[in-house]
Amino acid sequence: MNSDYIDVLLVNAPSPHPGSIISYRIQGVPPLGLGYIGTYLEKKGYKVKILDFYIDEITILDLELIVNELHPKIIAISTTTETYNNGVKIADYSKKLDENIITVMGGCHVTFEYENALNTGVIDIVVRNEGEFVMKELCDYYIKKQGNLDNIKGICYKREGKIIKNNRREFIKDLDSLPFPDRSLYQLEKYPIPGTISTSRGCPGRCIFCVATALSGGKYIIRSVENIIDEIKYLKELGISYVQIVDDTFTADIDRLYKFLEILNKENLGITWGCESRVDIMNKELLNFMKKCGCISIQFGVEAGSQEMLDCLKKNITIEQIRNVFLWAKEIDIKTGTCLMIGQPYDTLESIQKTIEFATEIQSYGARVVFSVTTPFPGTYMYNNPEKVGIHIVDKNFDNYNTFTPVYDTKYFKREDIRRNYFDAIIKLGRGLKDSKKKEEYRQWREFVKEKAEIL
Repeated sequence: MNSDYIDVLLVNAPSPHPGSIISYRIQGVPPLGLGYIGTYLEKKGYKVKILDFYIDEITILDLELIVNELHPKIIAISTTTETYNNGVKIADYSKKLDENIITVMGGCHVTFEYENALNTGVIDIVVRNEGEFVMKELCDYYIKKQGNLDNIKGICYKREGKIIKNNRREFIKDLDSLPFPDRSLYQLEKYPIPGTISTSRGCPGRCIFCVATALSGGKYIIRSVENIIDEIKYLKELGISYVQIVDDTFTADIDRLYKFLEILNKENLGITWGCESRVDIMNKELLNFMKKCGCISIQFGVEAGSQEMLDCLKKNITIEQIRNVFLWAKEIDIKTGTCLMIGQPYDTLESIQKTIEFATEIQSYGARVVFSVTTPFPGTYMYNNPEKVGIHIVDKNFDNYNTFTPVYDTKYFKREDIRRNYFDAIIKLGRGLKDSKKKEEYRQWREFVKEKAEIL
């Protein structure tokens, strides 16, 4: 066998929407999940390559070239709801290139929609939830002919036309035991933000529109501060000076956060970093300490501009907390950003107007504010309980499950009304901008939305 052949090709499927592709190429990051899986497999003796279709100039021809030259035995495709259909197309094309290739699909979407994936006829195995240990056992089975498919926890597959769902695999409790993602698996120079770290899995929140809780089985598992610092040092050795912490809520464990800051301050590594956070754990003293330790940007989850809507979304935060945090961040010069949703199940014209007004206020504090359409992704409370939240899902084409295409009607709005309100919110927010450069960015974005959403 040719020594250049690989065992596993890990594929990051792309979105079908130009807006998502453009956004990725402005602020895209390497797919850390595939990096963890690939690195773990390499440690176990398997040869791996990552193909990220979000990278500029990567096309289906690259897949054909890899299959014809490197002959992977397994092609494992990572998908979200938005990228699922493209993932299926990649699997189908892989099978046409080599019918003996084993196609595996994983990610948040197929963890819950595994039956649809297997019924396409081009997906052999679906991996639910975490993938490191599962993929190693699949490689043992298909490549080394070891073990039994029935005994591999966390997978679904078809046998004689019947879908088999094996027992759930326990979540990895010791994240420190996993090797850092080998950045040589990526084309780091292709990413706008090459330096990223995941310091936990899961989320302690219970937001009705978010899939993080269901994907992690309601668990929130963290890495040790020492392990995180070691990975930051590894990235610095690669010449990376800015690190983006990609956790859903990096600051959820306040004790760990303070320990992280203390060690970072003591080590004086000379790096800057950014993260996502909730407003309810923040105070001015903590923000100052974070700034002292190199934090230059924080993304806050806000979602709505009225207390009533925040309560309906189970955000467990207040308007006063939101306002205070953005004012404090402006005062000490930490860059902030947030996203607010239009068309959530309980929205009325009045609540949408409050959200737009509050977004304009936050923007005046220097925050980068964007609007999104509320989307009921599979696995979320909204998707599983549409009648309880008062929505009627009218579009099951998963290509449209993005952040700017409404897919349901509510008690107060048809999907077309939500679309118009969304576009109206973007226009009004753009009018609140004073900076000419930002105004032009918003103008271009409005034109894109207008064209793609066919609003006017």
